[in-house]
Amino acid sequence: MRSTFAVVAAIIVSISSARALESSVTVRSLLSPGELWKELDNFCGLPAWDSAVEQCTLSADGKRRTIRFFGGAFRLEAELVDWNEANRSFGWKNISESPSIANYRARVSVIADGQGSVLTWMASYEARGIPDAEARNLIEDGIYRTLCLGGGPLLCSDKQNPVAPAQMVSIESQSVDSTPIKLRGYLRRPEAAGPRPAVVLLHGCNGSPVSLDQNWGSRIAAWGYVTLTVDSFGPRGLKNTCAGGLTPDMGFDAYRVLDFLAKQSFVDPKRAFVVGFSQGGLLSLSSVERGSIERIAVNKFLAAAAFYPVCIGVKGPMTVSTLILIGESDDWMPAEDCRKLAAGQNDFGISRQKGEGPPIQLIVYPGAYHAFDIPTLRRPINYFGHHIEFNQSVTDQSSQALHKFFQSVIDSRR
Repeated sequence: MRSTFAVVAAIIVSISSARALESSVTVRSLLSPGELWKELDNFCGLPAWDSAVEQCTLSADGKRRTIRFFGGAFRLEAELVDWNEANRSFGWKNISESPSIANYRARVSVIADGQGSVLTWMASYEARGIPDAEARNLIEDGIYRTLCLGGGPLLCSDKQNPVAPAQMVSIESQSVDSTPIKLRGYLRRPEAAGPRPAVVLLHGCNGSPVSLDQNWGSRIAAWGYVTLTVDSFGPRGLKNTCAGGLTPDMGFDAYRVLDFLAKQSFVDPKRAFVVGFSQGGLLSLSSVERGSIERIAVNKFLAAAAFYPVCIGVKGPMTVSTLILIGESDDWMPAEDCRKLAAGQNDFGISRQKGEGPPIQLIVYPGAYHAFDIPTLRRPINYFGHHIEFNQSVTDQSSQALHKFFQSVIDSRR
């Protein structure tokens, strides 16, 4: 049985004094070979999946691409060596080189695998001024990020099971300046008779609402809750805000979705929760902290939860019961900032009053990193300068904690 995700790296000593390195990454897809190949579209097809790529442009003949990454770190130019439509493969070489990697050449191919297909990315390169192991990590992090953390149709986890697609819905509203805005959302309804409690899910700075829906939307719906995962980026033409660019208008998206849910006969708007992840965690906290966003909302959330959120900018106090779940080893959103928020301690020039408002329940998981709940991160990578890594045990614990939190809040209102 072919593993759904395999990474093989080997060092090959060439005849010359330079040591050539090779990496090969193979990832499975539920699409047929023809369907997966069509997803590649052109020489910019793969970069379009990469959550760290801001823009990819092609030359007039389609044989040279220029990639610009978020944060303005650098641009990368590459030249197409060959494109084989019949064999569903293509190869390229980098024209511009980083200070650490030289002579980069790669080939991507798509072949059949049972009812689906597999995509293989093979690369050869040389380390320049850094150890071979560090060069290999840089290359494989980039390949893995492109294939598994973007919007591509690939299954990158051995335990990632196919999930039935959610219903896509449109949510018409207005921005803070009264401009019409139409958000997208992914709706799941449990089989139990309604009206049911509901959960609004907010994605992180790399977008990926579909992955969030398949991971947490399907899980929470199985508990008997209606879930709606909002896409805050697509309607605004955004792809990634990890290097900045979060717009103030997004702070109202949770309530736009709640207003939509409140109109549905199968939803009990009095039992609605908001749950956010990373940057979405900040938005879930800001949705229920005392302030203008919560104050003007017609419909209110019963409680809120945030996974590894930005805590340093949250003043509080909270208006409803709140749960924060974060890893002790998170080097992107420090747990210490959340400890100070939960304890009502002043921080970063923010004045807080201890004991004011409903309590914040904080769970810190030892040894867990940022994005500990994302199955495609079984191989940890460096993303925007931070370590992100999946942790099955912590994911299970956080799932149980979230379920218990929901139930305890609902029980307390009976």
